[in-house]
Amino acid sequence: MGANGFVGERLQLAREFKGLTQTDLGGKVAASPTLISLLERNKKVEAPPTDLVLAFAEVLGFHASFFYERIDDPFKEEECNFRHRRTAPEKIKSRVRAHATLLGEVVAKLATQFKFPDFNVPAIPVSGVEGIEEAAEACRQHWSLGLDSPIMHMGRVLEHAGVLIITGIVDAKKIDAFSRKGKTTLIFLNQYIQSSSRWAFDLGHECGHLVLHTGIQTGSKATEAEADRFASAFLLPERAFRREFGMSRRISWPHVFELKRRWRVSAAAIVRRAYDLGVIDPSAYRHACQYISLKKWNQGEPQEPHFQEPELFIPALLSLGTSVNMTMRELCEGLHFSVEAFTEVTGQSIPKEAVSGSSILQFRARRHDF
Repeated sequence: MGANGFVGERLQLAREFKGLTQTDLGGKVAASPTLISLLERNKKVEAPPTDLVLAFAEVLGFHASFFYERIDDPFKEEECNFRHRRTAPEKIKSRVRAHATLLGEVVAKLATQFKFPDFNVPAIPVSGVEGIEEAAEACRQHWSLGLDSPIMHMGRVLEHAGVLIITGIVDAKKIDAFSRKGKTTLIFLNQYIQSSSRWAFDLGHECGHLVLHTGIQTGSKATEAEADRFASAFLLPERAFRREFGMSRRISWPHVFELKRRWRVSAAAIVRRAYDLGVIDPSAYRHACQYISLKKWNQGEPQEPHFQEPELFIPALLSLGTSVNMTMRELCEGLHFSVEAFTEVTGQSIPKEAVSGSSILQFRARRHDF
């Protein structure tokens, strides 16, 4: 904490969320980048003048009081897993982490009003392909999903296990997904991805990071490949897949799409799984990939499963003022956000106030509906 209670980390958090550099912010509030840097690192002996703090609040979209509270649960770089393109700049990743930290604060406030599921994702450190396959099967058994049936709602599985799924991240088209395991465990999915089967695989991939990589820095080719293999094994268990795909060495596309409808994963993922398990040989796999590219299915496959919205975060927000005493406006004020910042962070506009009621957020389905 800096002089007179000013918290420099809050300034950095708000600045990164808005996608500004220290130079950008300094230009907007008539302050030098050096001063901004000193304030963010709590190196300034004197408290920042009131007019400067008010300028920060106006430019960044938070109340002045926002800068005088500690960050209880910062999303640190080493805790975060990014599924991104290689060209994704560090600035974008910093912005996503800042957005995630702010959403974590929203979730913490919501948890005072709603009973969210407890975190229940097993940590299974493994090495090698066989270990990953076993970890995926262990997770299915841990969540009573069996080894012979498709997962009909991947998001519901994870949300029942205490992982909140958020779809509205900052404008980061170069990041497909992001996850963090910690006090608040979240998975972000990019709202620009239209493929529902790809969303299911991205959820499986991030689940793989949560299961396999506790305390391990991710982002390398090795950890990404491990998370991909976990997602394949979790969504398409080996014995059931071998039985249903059959032993033919050739690709039958009608059969592949029949499997896609049943297992709710992409045709590309089915072909890759067949190759990984040695059901098809490298030549057949390469021809299949060539055919997928020719048909432009890598830009959007036909026969996509029905899209399934996450069921915790947005329903909880929309219940404020109707199912609980706290209203969305009160939540916004308690966080020291401006109305505009609240909408930008949560993706929800603040409605008119409504009446209160029960405070338990109910799922629409039971375990057997997975």
